[in-house]
Amino acid sequence: MSVERAADGGQLIRIDVPVTVRTARVSEMRRLSELWGPAGKASRQRLLRRYFREQADGVQRGLVADFNGNPIGQLWVRLRHIDPSIEAGLRVAYVHTLVVMPEFRRLGVAEGLVRSASALAAARGCTHVSIGVDRPNEAARRLYAKWGFERYYESFDLRGDLVFMRREVFEAAVAAEVR
Repeated sequence: MSVERAADGGQLIRIDVPVTVRTARVSEMRRLSELWGPAGKASRQRLLRRYFREQADGVQRGLVADFNGNPIGQLWVRLRHIDPSIEAGLRVAYVHTLVVMPEFRRLGVAEGLVRSASALAAARGCTHVSIGVDRPNEAARRLYAKWGFERYYESFDLRGDLVFMRREVFEAAVAAEVR
């Protein structure tokens, strides 16, 4: 930890605590739901219960960005039972439900989660990572494009009005295995 003088004359405290990526735990369902904000709590918890059942069955895996024992971000990786139009004939892992607490945005947490998902996908024999983005969310599409994702498919169905983007799994290994 270091303390410096801030531009406004106050104190700036820097804390050097790593953010780790680990597997989501059922016991933190409420906290993971809260990462999305206050609206729709009941429906999010139903969705998370389904995600955790699928995690137990090996269909998908939840990844959590953990800061000092607290979830600050999450991403889910679907490894099996992926829509054939999303797979498009490739071995694809589908990442979804990426959310990071506002206080931790623009610090690399989301990219760390996506890279960890890519490492998990590669370890499971996948060659590509795909993500669906709500069509109006141009900021997210620009961010994914910056990470090498390219648009390849669009749909308007029960899932919503989505633009699908994909890329080959990341070349660089993630520093640590996802626990």
